[in-house]
Amino acid sequence: MKLYIMRHGQAEPMSDAWPDSERRLTDEGITEVQQASEWLSQQCESLEQCYASPYRRAQETQNVMNERLNCQQLKTLSCLTPEKRVHETVTELAAEISVAGVTTALIVTHMPLVSYLVAEIDKAQQPPIFATAAIAEIEFDPQTGTGRLQQLMQPEHC
Repeated sequence: MKLYIMRHGQAEPMSDAWPDSERRLTDEGITEVQQASEWLSQQCESLEQCYASPYRRAQETQNVMNERLNCQQLKTLSCLTPEKRVHETVTELAAEISVAGVTTALIVTHMPLVSYLVAEIDKAQQPPIFATAAIAEIEFDPQTGTGRLQQLMQPEHC
């Protein structure tokens, strides 16, 4: 199956005025995500499942992606927050994808988790650096929780 792992778009800077989980996308972040959705729409005909972190910027990214891609099902997973352990996250994602029985899925999460997910799924990879709104395309086997990185799209390449 095709698994797309995406970092959220550019978000507001950290502030004492609100918690990290409430940071919103900037206008530039929205534009980045729109460009990423255009690229992803050329890679796959449809997305069956979209998973996102509960943090506001990831939810906003998922919503912008969905405007173009019309994902069949949206789901929020707490295992996609930045501080989660990568091995447990891969295990939970593999189980979710297996149960759903989908052939395409998008995950929207955060640095450094996006990088660690790629390296955990494809052991031949070092953790790649993700720009905001970057997407890794992985050929993924949910039965084993392993896969192979096919390509990494950075927003300037849209």
